Amino acid sequence: MQDQASQNQLSFRRIITHPALRDLYDYWLKRRGGNPAMPRDRLDPTEIPQLLKNLILVDVSESGRNIRYRLVGTEIVSAHGIDYTGKTLEELTSGATVDFTRHLYGTVVDQVVPVFSQGRFKWEGKEHCWTKRLHLPVTRDGETIDVVLVGQVYESVEAEHPEEVRPARPDELAADQAACDCLKTTC
Repeated sequence: MQDQASQNQLSFRRIITHPALRDLYDYWLKRRGGNPAMPRDRLDPTEIPQLLKNLILVDVSESGRNIRYRLVGTEIVSAHGIDYTGKTLEELTSGATVDFTRHLYGTVVDQVVPVFSQGRFKWEGKEHCWTKRLHLPVTRDGETIDVVLVGQVYESVEAEHPEEVRPARPDELAADQAACDCLKTTC
């Protein structure tokens, strides 16, 4: 059995420093069980009411190239100044932001892994701040990643960390899932 320090090095959870995003990751781990992605029918908003304001539910297709925002939480609406529920990525932005967003969602869809990212939040007419995001793969049919569950939080001061996009590694996911399963069985 590995010691705590070794297990922590294998953990994707350790890089998720915001409590709401950690709670979302833990919820996703519990609800996905032994599956690579969480089945859509296991997403129950009544189990995570404290997180709803920071969630985005996104329909994706074509390896993350087609993105439509199905649900946008109130904190995200407030940060953007608009409710973009029902809109596509192209209806909201263009250029490098489209490319970055497609890359981010494409990683979640193609690799079937969570992706943590953080960086400057820039939106026309809004104050620039620091944002942290967690993108989680979800499936309706058990095979295709056609939904991405996103948690996003904002901080008023820029963190000392560099901007980053960090996919989970398989060994990290396995260690986090084992720790989650152990808690369920009171190891």
